[in-house]
Amino acid sequence: MKYIILVLSVWVMTLVNLIAQDRSRTFGISEIKWELDYQIFLKMANDSSYNYDIRQLFHIPKNETDFATDYIYYPVNLGIEYINDVNNRGDSLISGSGYKTLWSALHESVGGGWVHFTNCLLYALETGHLSLTAPLMQRIRTKWKPNPVTDSYLRTKKWKYFTPVYQKEAEKEYELRKERNELGDLKSIPPAYIELMRSTSDRDYRKLTEKGELNKSAKVDLVKLMMGANFLGEVQIIYIRNAVLKAVRNYAVNKLPSLIIFDEFDAAAVMTLVPEGYQIDAVVFKKSSELTEQEKHLRTSEMAKIIAKINSYNHNSFIRRLDNYYQK
Repeated sequence: MKYIILVLSVWVMTLVNLIAQDRSRTFGISEIKWELDYQIFLKMANDSSYNYDIRQLFHIPKNETDFATDYIYYPVNLGIEYINDVNNRGDSLISGSGYKTLWSALHESVGGGWVHFTNCLLYALETGHLSLTAPLMQRIRTKWKPNPVTDSYLRTKKWKYFTPVYQKEAEKEYELRKERNELGDLKSIPPAYIELMRSTSDRDYRKLTEKGELNKSAKVDLVKLMMGANFLGEVQIIYIRNAVLKAVRNYAVNKLPSLIIFDEFDAAAVMTLVPEGYQIDAVVFKKSSELTEQEKHLRTSEMAKIIAKINSYNHNSFIRRLDNYYQK
């Protein structure tokens, strides 16, 4: 235990020093400023610039280490180190396996833990590599029914696809899971994603896709996919696995950086996902001119400690899940 704490402390100190050494330039960021009008200005090394509306960004509230779910999920970009790690696995796309769960198939392919699993699925949905209405995701119409009739059959017999694609199906499945206390991994999905799914009608969803707002439609699809994950067959699992692998291997490294707001410290952090978990690449403070370098360093150190605790918590949850999986 003492060894783990020591390693964790060394990791935090190293991370703080890397950030303090203008590590952001390594990731193509040449300038980052917190503006007065709820905007964060970001300039890249290639002279492209972006403005983020702080109110639209993902916020990490105070007391984030008071964990209430199995995993802590943040929507961040995949880091170059993690992408290279997936590519170096040398695993080819497959047409057959023995995979019984989506989680086991993706874990073997892209590594990492649950947060990698979720972010990779979301990216595959955003880029169109993965579609819940793809031909392989469509259920075969049949009059067959199990004897005796199973709960899963009763829940899914009217679905056109292997996930609850249509709003009525999704809402019914969500309410049933909530009533039975079977939300499972859905509890670790940001509540905003679930609310978006529940408030997005089939017509609204079509409008999102027609307007090209795939970042929103993908969040709706992610929730629906998680609700249908236990009902997938091997063909669907293989399709999703291959789609995710294609998406990750074709990942756009020049993708707009992910900004996360730390409310407790009035700070915004550029974050990525690396093999070990979340990583802070750059930090900007709301009232930077009023802070001493020591105060900035202290706040950055505290932020790094929070991320280290979250990575450790997610890793331990992942190990427990892995143990349970192999004990079945």
